[in-house]
Amino acid sequence: MRILSNGFPTNLPNSEKISQGGPANFARLFIEYITATNAPHEWVGVMLEAMPGSPAVKLRTVFKTPRRSYHRLFVPKSTVEAVTKSQDDTDDAAVLWAEPIARLEEFMRGQRPDVVFLNGFGILNWMLLRAARRVGIPVVTQHAGIWTKELRLHRARYSEHGRRMMEAMEKESTGLSSVEVFLNWWSRGYYRDNVAVGPLRRMEVLPLPFDFDSFKKLSSAQKPPRFNFDGSEMHIGVIARWDEIKNHAAVLAMAKAAKKKKLPWRFHAVVDIPPQYAAERAAYGRHVDILEPLDRTGISEFCRSVDLLMLPSVFDVSPTVVLEAVALDTPIVISPTVGFMRDFVSHGAAAWVINFTDVDTAVRETAAIMGKTMPAELKAALLQKHNHKSVFAAYLRLFKEAPLREMSLREILKRVWRQEWARSLYFPALRKK
Repeated sequence: MRILSNGFPTNLPNSEKISQGGPANFARLFIEYITATNAPHEWVGVMLEAMPGSPAVKLRTVFKTPRRSYHRLFVPKSTVEAVTKSQDDTDDAAVLWAEPIARLEEFMRGQRPDVVFLNGFGILNWMLLRAARRVGIPVVTQHAGIWTKELRLHRARYSEHGRRMMEAMEKESTGLSSVEVFLNWWSRGYYRDNVAVGPLRRMEVLPLPFDFDSFKKLSSAQKPPRFNFDGSEMHIGVIARWDEIKNHAAVLAMAKAAKKKKLPWRFHAVVDIPPQYAAERAAYGRHVDILEPLDRTGISEFCRSVDLLMLPSVFDVSPTVVLEAVALDTPIVISPTVGFMRDFVSHGAAAWVINFTDVDTAVRETAAIMGKTMPAELKAALLQKHNHKSVFAAYLRLFKEAPLREMSLREILKRVWRQEWARSLYFPALRKK
């Protein structure tokens, strides 16, 4: 099976960049899985790069082996901003991005993939979706998050009309995708209530895959440890990108409150803060130790070194850090708007779900569980649900049956009847006597 998907620069061989985010980690793990099997699966990754100035739209191969290749779609930055910064209510994204979509169509006709897999949803993925449907290739769209929600949380980055156009793209995916995949029932429910209502037979819930054993081994033999925190204090760790969704403001508020109450807590954040936030970085750094992004081994060592991990996200569908914590038996507290909340409540870890909007209450509830071990029932449930091999096997089955999801029941029965009739012509024993 040839799978064409959106790619990530961090997953290029010998990339110096550190992979961050669920979709990039998903792709890395999935590629390892399919290329290790005896089945002849192939992975074709396409990456988008918005170029300053006015270069023509180009698509170039940047890496290629018999079972894996990466290609980069170069698009003028002005072409991307024509939508994201649009001020004209008559603008149409399909018209403004017609050239890159046409280039992707041409590329897909040459590659002839069996399925297009959209790993997350965004500008490039919408272009891939449009191109694939024009060429007639089935599309499986995985909603790693809810783009509409993220766009609204980041509304300051876009024009009002640009944001509405991009929200319409995600809604359009329900009509164009062969199958839509959600990482949990919580996100699927939010999508159906706030974005689009589609046929149930074209929606699936498949959990985020994670290789627990592999991650756990990363730091098990590392001596001495990279982090040697003072044992006289309790250390709270945060691993999250710098944006409105991950809610570093709540981390700062917690750190300030803990210091005011003279609690023996120390906060450490693994985060890349962009240069334009120099003032915010200085304020944050007065109360929270800031660590630059770490590779997977470093993340594993960091998780083992802290007493508690904290995830106060405003809206987070299925963050990998929760599974990383579970793999290493590191307690983690989450907000009620993190998709794992239902798992925590169902498996005895409700005390580790904390509402960070009330700082004093959040500090008190954190203090009540500090040093405690999370329920073994929760770990067992997540280990089983998120096992990467079983999840990826489910994805491969879904890719094969994607064309059937677009058919009506009548069309499916007609196809089955024709197949059985054809078989009976070649195998007389199948005919009824």
